[in-house]
Amino acid sequence: MTSRISAASLVRLLGTGAVLGFAALAVSLTSSRCVAADGGEVAAAPMWDKETIDLFRELPIQDEGRIKPLDTYAGFKLLKLNGRRSCSTPDGRRLTPVEWLLDVILFPDIAQDYAVFSVDTSEVIVSLGLMPHGKKRDRYSYRELKYGRAKLMELAGLYGHISAKERTAVQNQIVNLAQNLVEYEALAEYANFARKPFTLQLCEALSRIFPDMSEIDLTSILKEAPTLQKEFHALSRNKGEMDEAHKRDLEAIKKLMGDLDEVRAASTALALFPPSDREGEAWMTPADIVLNAFDLNVKLDTELALLGNFARMIRAAGAPDQFKSHADTFCRSVIELAEQRGEYGKIPLEVAFYKGKFFSRSLVFYIVAFLLVAVSWLAPKARWLNGVALVAVLIPTLFLIAGITLRCIIRGRPPVTTLYETILFTTAVAVVVCMFIEVINRQGIAVSMGAILGVLGVFLANKYEAGEGVDTMPSMVAVLDTNFWLATHVTTISMGYAAGLLSGAIAHIYIFARLFGIKKGQPDFYDGLYRMVYGVSCFGFFFSFIGTLLGGVWADQSWGRFWGWDPKENGALLICLWQLAALHGRKGAYIRELGFNVAAVICGMVVAFSWWGVNLLGVGLHSYGFTSGAMTGLMVFWSVETFVVLAGVFVWAKERGAGISSSQSPSKA
Repeated sequence: MTSRISAASLVRLLGTGAVLGFAALAVSLTSSRCVAADGGEVAAAPMWDKETIDLFRELPIQDEGRIKPLDTYAGFKLLKLNGRRSCSTPDGRRLTPVEWLLDVILFPDIAQDYAVFSVDTSEVIVSLGLMPHGKKRDRYSYRELKYGRAKLMELAGLYGHISAKERTAVQNQIVNLAQNLVEYEALAEYANFARKPFTLQLCEALSRIFPDMSEIDLTSILKEAPTLQKEFHALSRNKGEMDEAHKRDLEAIKKLMGDLDEVRAASTALALFPPSDREGEAWMTPADIVLNAFDLNVKLDTELALLGNFARMIRAAGAPDQFKSHADTFCRSVIELAEQRGEYGKIPLEVAFYKGKFFSRSLVFYIVAFLLVAVSWLAPKARWLNGVALVAVLIPTLFLIAGITLRCIIRGRPPVTTLYETILFTTAVAVVVCMFIEVINRQGIAVSMGAILGVLGVFLANKYEAGEGVDTMPSMVAVLDTNFWLATHVTTISMGYAAGLLSGAIAHIYIFARLFGIKKGQPDFYDGLYRMVYGVSCFGFFFSFIGTLLGGVWADQSWGRFWGWDPKENGALLICLWQLAALHGRKGAYIRELGFNVAAVICGMVVAFSWWGVNLLGVGLHSYGFTSGAMTGLMVFWSVETFVVLAGVFVWAKERGAGISSSQSPSKA
């Protein structure tokens, strides 16, 4: 430990000035030409062949506490910057996430012209003193934005002290753009250390350590790091006057240490190097390897070999054949070491999962299913259309379930661990319940609702993922790191959420049918709707109650108390109490069919509050579920649902004022 601290202090003291600057991003190519954002010509990066893309897609890295494919990392990084998982080059080529990331790391000067920074309003660009594009919302390249970088960082520093909730939309965009720019620069500078050798100043000390060398690569320096450190300490301990030779030695070593500090400052973006120590959990970046090389208690032979392979791959970027050879050596070495550590097994499956695009395809098929359902409305007597619609809804549901199942296998977790996954799981449960109801009553109502909820649920999930721009399979926080309680409490209460929202959704049909007098002379239609709402409400109360009870047991195991009036606990209790009150009101004839349907709509509002609204508070022991940007959506939802409730009250008042008795109403209201 003492040696590590000494090394860290040594590097820090000698290179403080170097940290403040950015290393030049330059690489020479002999490729085709394309037009840059500023109208000039720049070299175009080579087109990656399928073999190389597949090789890097399955390259494991450690990010946010878990081992994942480079494909996953690149996909979410590009999604965060660009708002989508692809980007276009100035010459019109469409790049996958891995192709984009390879270009950024290997050809940073060329990648500067890729328009990957999504800017929602041109006001942001104007505030940086730059010329905006013709469209208000557009994508900009780094080359365009770098001229306003200083102003951007100044404004971001100013607005960063303001609470996110109190910032204006433009201020939030400026802060986010600054963060995206810094993250991009970290990737672009990641391999700078490997592009050219380090220059050694002529002196006796370095000549002894590195004989007959005037230029040297990072790996060779780090192999002699203990000797370099020993030489520096010996020179530093000389309290008397130094002769010129000793001064040259000390200055030369200081310069070399400053160069190493630049590496530590720039090469931190990707943890690509698995530790050879089987007990070590944290993978290393080049910066970590530099720091650990000065620790006499750490053996880095394997890591230095990997670093050397990586550097050779970077230097061969302009020579395709050499690059492929070095890339294959590097990637295979990392994969082999990851396999030895037992950390590679699910990497190919995760690549296949994202390549399959299960949820995007599910959304497309749900939209098609909804269109088929709409056709069936035009021909209500054609029963066979209901069967076609049911099959049409089944197909995207199978895609949705398959995607959820693969996520469970990849993570080794139950289906619900994050807010994103609750959307997927809740949607799947609601649609499956709709299909079950449709098989029983064959009215075409449940399958229609299933198609609608499928479209809304998967669309919301995709929008949430794009909006957050972060990995949706993160490592678990400590309190959630238990599969038993995830499989019981969280999954069960999510099923309660699904049923609560579904009962409210079906109740919409009942209320508006009564409002507009649809099928007024067909009491069976209203009775069928009412039975659906009642059955789903009972289903929802059962799972909400059991889920809340199991949550209390989990809280007792995790926090030492069964109930603590935490906001999330209160939200779950509100669902149970409202459902219980509605069921008792129905049993005691305090409310009838119309009143029970109105209560179901209100239940959906309560579920939305417990599921999402409580998280917006950002307080309590459940604050790990916090998400931003949902308040507007919730306010719109609650406003619409309030209108529906008022519509139900209007129907009740209208029929009561008209003197319609229970026997005269279409549903015995």
